[in-house]
Amino acid sequence: MDEAAAIQRRPIMSAQEAREWLLGYNYYRNGPISLLLIGIRDLKQINDREGRETGDAAIRQTANRLSGYLDISSIDVGLLARMPGREFLLVVKGDTPKSKLSNDARIIVDTLISADGSKSKTIPISARIGIANSKAGESGLELLHRAEAALSVAYARKGERIAFAKSSAADGKRHIQKLDLALRDAITAREVSVMLQPQFEVASGALVGAEALARWHHEELGEIGADQLFASADRCDLREELSQHLQEEAIRAAANWPVALGNLKLSVNMGPEELNAEYADQLSDFLVETGFDAKRLTLELTEESLVRDVDKASKQLEMLREAGISVALDDFGTGYSSLAYLKMLPLDYLKLDKGMTPDIMGEGKDRIVLRAIIAMGQALGLKIIAEGVEGEDELAMLRAEDCDYYQGFLASPPLTPLEFEKFALRSN
Repeated sequence: MDEAAAIQRRPIMSAQEAREWLLGYNYYRNGPISLLLIGIRDLKQINDREGRETGDAAIRQTANRLSGYLDISSIDVGLLARMPGREFLLVVKGDTPKSKLSNDARIIVDTLISADGSKSKTIPISARIGIANSKAGESGLELLHRAEAALSVAYARKGERIAFAKSSAADGKRHIQKLDLALRDAITAREVSVMLQPQFEVASGALVGAEALARWHHEELGEIGADQLFASADRCDLREELSQHLQEEAIRAAANWPVALGNLKLSVNMGPEELNAEYADQLSDFLVETGFDAKRLTLELTEESLVRDVDKASKQLEMLREAGISVALDDFGTGYSSLAYLKMLPLDYLKLDKGMTPDIMGEGKDRIVLRAIIAMGQALGLKIIAEGVEGEDELAMLRAEDCDYYQGFLASPPLTPLEFEKFALRSN
């Protein structure tokens, strides 16, 4: 039987029933609880790419897998509810240790990701979880607001799929609302700017290029970085618009680099919703328009953005590479980390997630795993780029392990296009 059509083993409340339950909740009368708010991060992409029927099937599959896991877990479940949009709410009774909540949350995320090998029966799900523990004097709805704020943080983080709520979510909720309301106008007015993170060769220290990052200075909220911007874009269905804006801004800036910097490459990030049949032609036309050499451009994609249809992604990426554009697999070492991608996809670079870089200084398993990843990537003909390098000791170890390139605050923070140009001319 199709898993999406399987009989649910645990009753699932409606959102209204869950809210009524939370309205009646009292810490002193009912005791402590924890909320796990589980979100399908890529539901919009599933709907856009594969149709709303597939999106509905993903929701049913999520419900069945959640109820199935709870039947065999040791979690003391208060309720499981289907919330509006792309989210489910799990109430855990008792004063559950943070370590256990974190462990169960990770198992839930892995359960939703896993597939049985049959594309017709399962849909890979990219899930995020916000966790909030109740406290004395707090209402159930206030607790839910904190879980919602924690889920927003989890959506925004690269690699990290779980976030715990802070003691108060009021400020965070207002921050999110202001950001979401202002983002569309900011993109239209081209107020979201590009910062360039310099990249260097490990062996020689030579500057080799830059990765384009997003920054927006809001008059009230201050400096907004790429993770928050793209999380907001996901909530507002603006990811494609934001990504296209940043790519165009970065390529235009690089096209105007002086002739002396003609050897430098530019890396831009690419979202899963852009990987369609028209993208390769549109990007090629834009490169011709700006005069930027395709051979100097690298597109960075995360494993998460490719997990749904690796065969389709491979064909589209091959078209881009035929045009001279390089392809990098970003954030390797977090999320799915499927070794299948390394042999199935037409790749040029493998980027180690910044969370892995400190492991180069570790002992035992951490160092062994990182060393094996570098060796495996190079054996497959890939160049290795380490992110988040902050210390000379880390760089020395990367050099000892034959890593090819690095970026991070050790050599330079992200720079404005003008600052980067001056920095690059001095470096050359």
